[in-house]
Amino acid sequence: MGSEKVARQPDRPTGRRGASEILHLQRTAGNRAVTQLIGAAAGRRRPHVQRHPEVTENAEVGEAAVAEATTEEVAETTEAAETAEPGTGTTGTSGGALTGDARKKAIEDILRASATGMWALGVIEKWSVPVNYEFVGTGSFHRTGSIFINKTLSPGAAAMVMMHEAQHANTFKSGKAADIKALGRAEYVKKKIADEAEAVVRQIEGYAVTKSLGVDIAGGGMTDDLKQRYLKVFYAKRDELEKADPKMTRAEINDRCRTHARDTEVTSWFHDGTFVTSTGGAANVTYSDHYGKQWDGEHNKPGKK
Repeated sequence: MGSEKVARQPDRPTGRRGASEILHLQRTAGNRAVTQLIGAAAGRRRPHVQRHPEVTENAEVGEAAVAEATTEEVAETTEAAETAEPGTGTTGTSGGALTGDARKKAIEDILRASATGMWALGVIEKWSVPVNYEFVGTGSFHRTGSIFINKTLSPGAAAMVMMHEAQHANTFKSGKAADIKALGRAEYVKKKIADEAEAVVRQIEGYAVTKSLGVDIAGGGMTDDLKQRYLKVFYAKRDELEKADPKMTRAEINDRCRTHARDTEVTSWFHDGTFVTSTGGAANVTYSDHYGKQWDGEHNKPGKK
């Protein structure tokens, strides 16, 4: 791996101006005021994670990244999320009344409340990544160094999506992109899904803090169930490592558990239908199928040998 991952203390709101404004509004005027400000969120639906053009291998992802709450901290920050008053947004996807700079600021203020959100903003700044905060097409995604956030997402959901897409942008901009022309089919699919899995772990690590703000995050690609599935595998691996080597440091254990949970549990979600592509419609196309067909389309062009 690149830079060493370090276990952090529970990632709670930082008190930065934007996050503080949201929390103050929630506490003084109630969640309804917050919801009216930032819009309502999507109803329950099968999670999907957007496609992106290039990825890295699991062993390479996240190099230059700040690891956020990779162990007990992920579970502990749930306490803050569970004590927040449930959101009062209506069912359905809506970006609310905010547009333009106001919408951009609302999304970035929410991102500033968590380490993962700050990491995502750092990626955008480092690589000068163009972001379309009001994309009118289908879904939200990264493509060739730009991020597109669908205008129907509430700022909270958009912030969760941004954590995911920033991983893809970082992969692309850092030059670790998968080469569809040079790689074999199986290797190409493996690398594409590897980066998807890392992007989902980013969201898991930023989930509880973002939820604790009381903002609507439905439709942002992360749920309590997915987080618990990740933690179950994480903790099982932690117990195994602690028993095998009591002298292993907590930081090393956390790092190994994160990698294990990502490369086994989370990676499987892109094969078993837990996640399907947003552009597959009723067909519920898995990511392994989608990327395989993408490779086929490139290598089976008419007249290509």
